[in-house]
Amino acid sequence: MNLSDNGLLFDLPELERSLLMKACKPVELKSRQVLGLKDATPMVYFLTGATVALLVKDEHHASLAVGLLGSAHAVGLEQVLGCHNPGLEHRVQTAGAAWCIPAPLLKALALDHTAILNAISRQLWLLLSHVASFAASIQTLNIQARLAAWLVRSAETAHNQHLNLTHEHLAHMLGVRRVSITLAAGQLCEQGLLSYTRGQVHLLNLPGLAQAALPS
Repeated sequence: MNLSDNGLLFDLPELERSLLMKACKPVELKSRQVLGLKDATPMVYFLTGATVALLVKDEHHASLAVGLLGSAHAVGLEQVLGCHNPGLEHRVQTAGAAWCIPAPLLKALALDHTAILNAISRQLWLLLSHVASFAASIQTLNIQARLAAWLVRSAETAHNQHLNLTHEHLAHMLGVRRVSITLAAGQLCEQGLLSYTRGQVHLLNLPGLAQAALPS
């Protein structure tokens, strides 16, 4: 995929988009890969095919997803500002393409080009709104509704209704026990909304799942 397939960069003026395309390198992200974990230099990833879950982790290493990023987003923009929170983790959910650039280089470009700086600022604000929406759903939805909401979000972000997601992965995303996911997924299967076989989830009725994701 081309770097311009990333929504953040698509809206940039031609000059700034061209500068970033020259500075970025294509990478293939693998499912369950944790971004930034082994980077000697902080990197920013402009997603074009992969999806990445934003997880918050506590001192006991329990995790909870508070966002899911795709081709409209970039991962690691906080590094451009010199910020890092060890309690946040970016974990690849759907394997796919991305373009990466060292955070210091992106910072230098942003300082020289207001359009890039404005795009980064808008993206961080949208991410904050995204996280707030997820946090609100955690407080108001039961596990079945939260699972339905995550599956709908996953399908929309990956542009695919066939997803490679295990019960263990979904339990990590929702911060619940695996058995709770098994029960909730079974109920959604019984309603004819999805089918599930060995980690392969096929969403059969996306509007129905969206309805199931609403507060009861």
